[in-house]
Amino acid sequence: MPGLLETCRECFGTEDLYKVIGVQKTANEAEVKRGYHRLSLKVHPDRVEEEEKEDATKKFQTVGKVYSILSDKDKRAVYDESGEVDDEDGIQEDRDWVDYWRLLFPKITEEDIKNFESKYKGSEDERADLKEVYTTFEGDMDEIMEHMMCSSIEDEPRFIKIFKELIKKREVPDYEAFSKENKKKTASRKRRVHVIVCPGRGEGG
Repeated sequence: MPGLLETCRECFGTEDLYKVIGVQKTANEAEVKRGYHRLSLKVHPDRVEEEEKEDATKKFQTVGKVYSILSDKDKRAVYDESGEVDDEDGIQEDRDWVDYWRLLFPKITEEDIKNFESKYKGSEDERADLKEVYTTFEGDMDEIMEHMMCSSIEDEPRFIKIFKELIKKREVPDYEAFSKENKKKTASRKRRVHVIVCPGRGEGG
């Protein structure tokens, strides 16, 4: 059975546990929990079609394991120092990660999960997430568009406007990657038209 870091690379393209949930290494407990909440909603098995459930379940379980490490002071310290995870120490392979999620977020109903997108777009939660991913990826719009859930290329102008407002208010730094993005990079991203949909929603809406 592959270890957690290997599974993270397979599911999310990185072995960095912080990047998996889209937070900085300096993130506090609340920020780590919000990162977990954001990503776990995105990959929650209740939000996908039947044929996608196996893949979503694997990702959901992986995110739960990542959070179980980063939310534990001792395990996080070991990971921060070594960059390694002891897969035999404290990661419960047979744990029901949906029940674990329910313990952490008891007020979220199944209906909330399914209707998340309509409530999320334009909300303060979305704005907070935008602020966090902008800072985490230092203004790299490619990474930002990859990690923001419920987003498509059509949302990019709206996101850019929000980032400019945040920069003007000095709530986030004016990263060169954002303010001086190469036009070719912008055009390439738009050509790809890579859609990050909310789980359960197809590209057709």
